[in-house]
Amino acid sequence: MSVANLAEGQYLKAAGLALFLTCIWFGSSSGRQQSPNAIPIVRLDKTRFALGEDIFFWEGVQQINSEPISKKYQDTCRRIITLPDGTQKTENVGWPIDGAPNSGWLGGAHLSREIVQLGRYIIVFEFAGQMTAPASLFVEDTPILKQIKREFVFAKLRDDHAVLDVRLPTTEKVTLIVNNNSKQALRFPRLGGSGPSLSVSIKRIDGSYANDFFYPDNELSGKDQGGIGSIAFDVFSWEIAQKVPTITLRAGETYRQELLLQAAFDEAQKSLPFKAGKYRVTFSTELPILIGEKTGPWVDLSPVRLPASTTVTCIFTR
Repeated sequence: MSVANLAEGQYLKAAGLALFLTCIWFGSSSGRQQSPNAIPIVRLDKTRFALGEDIFFWEGVQQINSEPISKKYQDTCRRIITLPDGTQKTENVGWPIDGAPNSGWLGGAHLSREIVQLGRYIIVFEFAGQMTAPASLFVEDTPILKQIKREFVFAKLRDDHAVLDVRLPTTEKVTLIVNNNSKQALRFPRLGGSGPSLSVSIKRIDGSYANDFFYPDNELSGKDQGGIGSIAFDVFSWEIAQKVPTITLRAGETYRQELLLQAAFDEAQKSLPFKAGKYRVTFSTELPILIGEKTGPWVDLSPVRLPASTTVTCIFTR
């Protein structure tokens, strides 16, 4: 064999080896799964809940690094709930429509009232085939909640089945009333600012109009109280109660906050004007309430998230 033939043979072997390695690299690269670059999370503010309150927790997706989360994983979120009787309920969770579309997020979630019962619940959040460690919470019978009455009262409404005639513009008012019939002091943040928001729903009886929105914040907090409740917080606590406008109700006391109906109607007109007619109007909020004192027996249950909601039928005329 000549030197030329030997060199040519070695060259062909080297070229073949390079081609073989290239094919392996491309094959492994094309078959490689893109990392979800995030992990699921679930978080409880407390583990003891009272029967009758809103069972609230946090869930979401946490990015591992600055790389974006691929869109193909954004429809893989699921909430798996194990009920006290051992049955499981699986719920698909959509990706948030607000915020950056390919980044991590954390949002509030609730147990639907239809499945709430006494006992232990186990919650797992799933994303891209990954699951969180089980988070346990307990729902307890707490009779004191029956002694805390919350409602919105429309001044001229004679009974629950009456129809309220409203001539627009109106000076009519609706009043949030909280009665403390317990033997414990109650504390909750004032509506508005960083405190609870007030939801309003206006729906025409014939189904031709529906508008859900928030009551204007400046009307809740008061125009003469600039910066009220400007400290942001996720959980209302005794420490937070010292920093934001807080209502304290002693045993047997009643709290009232009057709200102008016209302020709600003006807010509705901004987004979706409505005409004269017959409507169902709902005012609702959720009050995080601290029961008793920080060193008392209710500390692990506090705050309890108690809803207040009233729906009335109104006939609007102009």
